[in-house]
Amino acid sequence: MTSSLSDDLNYIRDLAEAGQSAPLLGGRFLALWGGLVTLAYIGHYIALTGQFGATPVLFAIVWASFLVVGIVAQVLMVKTFPADKPGASSIGNRVEGVVWGAGGFALSAYFGTVIVKSVVSGQPDPGFEWSLPLVFAVYSIGLLTSGVLANNRVLTIAGYGSLAMIALAAWFVGTAEIWLVGALAGFATFFVPGILMMRQEPKSVV
Repeated sequence: MTSSLSDDLNYIRDLAEAGQSAPLLGGRFLALWGGLVTLAYIGHYIALTGQFGATPVLFAIVWASFLVVGIVAQVLMVKTFPADKPGASSIGNRVEGVVWGAGGFALSAYFGTVIVKSVVSGQPDPGFEWSLPLVFAVYSIGLLTSGVLANNRVLTIAGYGSLAMIALAAWFVGTAEIWLVGALAGFATFFVPGILMMRQEPKSVV
């Protein structure tokens, strides 16, 4: 009986360890928002500096498109995501879903309000510029939490990189270059890790 209990405990431990090392499945969402953030920041920089003959109306186009495309794509991805994807029930993937869900709602609330204020006032709200340190703070929490729990080196490194970007973004607040800094950071610490995670996802049930 003692042997049976020991075997059961070992089995449970093996399951827990296997679940901890299961590949994370949120890569497509990281890539989506990383790509959109990168493009939005570049578009904002172009509108701000007036390059290529850009006019202030580009601000509204960029951020309205960011919200609409992001929300629609997110909903479609969630609906089409395979429910039986291997590793979906692991602790890493469950925590990843909660952390990024909370972070996504927080940023949506912030940006939604800033966009509405910009439309009402007819000019870009200062909240856009100060959003960058906030964005990287949320990113770093999500990346580090997911990366450490799932033993994912790519996300862990990206998380520390995002932490460094908080200071860099705060330094460049008040300059047009902050948007290029944000674009580079979004691409390097969000989009690229998302693509790498997608490549690591299991294709089918083993």
